[in-house]
Amino acid sequence: MQRKILAPLLGLLLGLPLADCRAQQVVIGAEDDWAPYSSNVDGQARGFAVDVVREAYAAVGLKVTFRVLPYVRCMAMARLGEIAGCFDAVPNHLIAERYLWHDKPLFSTRMNVYALAGSTEHGLHARDFEGKTVGVTRDYEYGDEFDLNQKIVREVGTKNEQGFRKLLAGRMQYMAAEERIARALFVRYPAQFCGKFKEVGTVATPGLYIAFSKHDPAAAGHLHKFNEGFALLHKSGRYKALEARWFAAPPSPCR
Repeated sequence: MQRKILAPLLGLLLGLPLADCRAQQVVIGAEDDWAPYSSNVDGQARGFAVDVVREAYAAVGLKVTFRVLPYVRCMAMARLGEIAGCFDAVPNHLIAERYLWHDKPLFSTRMNVYALAGSTEHGLHARDFEGKTVGVTRDYEYGDEFDLNQKIVREVGTKNEQGFRKLLAGRMQYMAAEERIARALFVRYPAQFCGKFKEVGTVATPGLYIAFSKHDPAAAGHLHKFNEGFALLHKSGRYKALEARWFAAPPSPCR
């Protein structure tokens, strides 16, 4: 009870509106299974995107608290206003209108499709998978050309790892996955995955964002502050330093 009384009094003493005091608490959802961008490591959010979001807010004097969550739950909580936002999301036509989006992407990437290593296919595009079975992760975005094509048969799973295991077992023809995510999995499970898969096409090269809530009254302000901090990270060179830390030496999938 004392804390509930003291917090508003502190805001008044500092000459701040109560909404401004509350706005200092930035709670963002971070996906739990998208290493090296964002994952759950001993109950804490870890990854390149996590560091970028944390440091962008720190650059404008705000501290962010991460809720490490499965992607589907994370996006649902952001949509309902239970958290300010969730990353890493692609603002395609299926979800763009449900959220608020910052100016520039956290990063850009390649959404690839993989087949078994013996495949002779290469250079495929989304339309080339029409009538074929492609593994995807539930509620992930792979770019409009792929996501909106109803002729592609989707084998939906909850994790990328499960999809690659299904591909290896011959339960489907292809697996769609982000490039660095796939590499990280191949390194994590070398005995099972090393040399077993081949990239046969790229279906999108999207930018990934924080999806900010339209139903959290403070989220628009948090988005504005993120834009400010993100610009400072680029101007100072800190963004490139984080990229170098995480990606300067891409790991070989077969060591």
